[in-house]
Amino acid sequence: MTAVAAGLLVPLAALAFSPSVLARQMPMPLDESQIAEQRIADLLDKRIDNKILGKEVSMVVLDAESGRVIFDRAGSDKQLSASTMKVVTAVNTLANYAPQDTFSTRVLAGKQSGQIVLTCGGDPMLTADDLRALARQTAQELGKGTAVTVLVDDSKFRGGARGPGWPKEYISSVAARVSCLAQLGDYSATPSRNAARVFAKALRKQGIKVRLGGSGKAAADAKVLAERSHTVQQAVDRMLLESENNVAEVLYRQVALKRGLPGTWAGGRRAAQATLQELGLGTEGLRLLDGSGLSRRDRVTAQFLASVIRLSRTNPRFAVMYDANAMPRAGMTGTLAAKYGRFNTSPSSCAKGEIRAKTGTLFDTISLAGVAQGEDGKDKAFAILVNDRPRRFIPLTTRRAVDKLASTITGCW
Repeated sequence: MTAVAAGLLVPLAALAFSPSVLARQMPMPLDESQIAEQRIADLLDKRIDNKILGKEVSMVVLDAESGRVIFDRAGSDKQLSASTMKVVTAVNTLANYAPQDTFSTRVLAGKQSGQIVLTCGGDPMLTADDLRALARQTAQELGKGTAVTVLVDDSKFRGGARGPGWPKEYISSVAARVSCLAQLGDYSATPSRNAARVFAKALRKQGIKVRLGGSGKAAADAKVLAERSHTVQQAVDRMLLESENNVAEVLYRQVALKRGLPGTWAGGRRAAQATLQELGLGTEGLRLLDGSGLSRRDRVTAQFLASVIRLSRTNPRFAVMYDANAMPRAGMTGTLAAKYGRFNTSPSSCAKGEIRAKTGTLFDTISLAGVAQGEDGKDKAFAILVNDRPRRFIPLTTRRAVDKLASTITGCW
């Protein structure tokens, strides 16, 4: 047999190559996953150049199983994270606490007769109903008609109430003065005092004569009159699903205490850095100044966030982050619900339910970090950071452009 080469009839044997030569000259055929990944990369390369996103946008997509980089645009740029920082806080918390561990608020007998001490345990899920339940339990222990002075021990956390890099207007609008005694949803500058008042009022309704005193501590062996607790998992779920800033900041300090550091901003920062390094997540050059991502001085990279997401998705210790009541599901739950305009327009609507991700918003920042299931059925960890958002577009328009990028990973072409 012969073949045509340069216009001549040449024996096929003369055209033969050794297997090693063929391997160098003929690329191996791509499998279905590689084809899908290449299509994702090509489309993202086009879609990320969008005037709605502006010029300061970075994005990284990783294969969750192997860590292989599927797409990287400015992934090493240091950016504001906004509330995607809460993914970091969730990982830090669950690396130091088991999901079933609890934070408790207790009422203890005081050092002097006629005193009781409302003692914080740094429970970020404490509610007014919990405080009223504590009052009922306490009244049963004391007996109707008893006169008491209520002292408050909220000394578990220390340091400035306002986070480093927080604008003054954040307190009482998007976050509270950080306190270990606070009701869930209280965004005031006096959460500890407010909680004590709710407790005292409920005690009076139970027939107890109450005087609200100042700060105080119970003896180490003081009798426990009442106690209410919530789990770490409940706190992490609420923080991720609803992007609850107060919960994030309490967990930030609880991690510091767990590691033997002071419950301060500096302690939280040192604890976060140490935990992440132990997990193999480098933090050099990054700034993790708070747990919520509100700080204007926080700095992370898309590479870092995508790596945190990948770890959380593949390590069983962090599995609860993807429970039904935790990380928002695209177009369905939490801050990614359709009622907020997320994943409910074409083409991103085709990714409904296929993405679990944490949102982030500051006035100039839109971010999203999570897991998307590709058309090959494999999880992809991703992070998208948009800084210096073009202000001529409303935030929802930018969010939807970010959703479009994320939906591309699932095969929404």
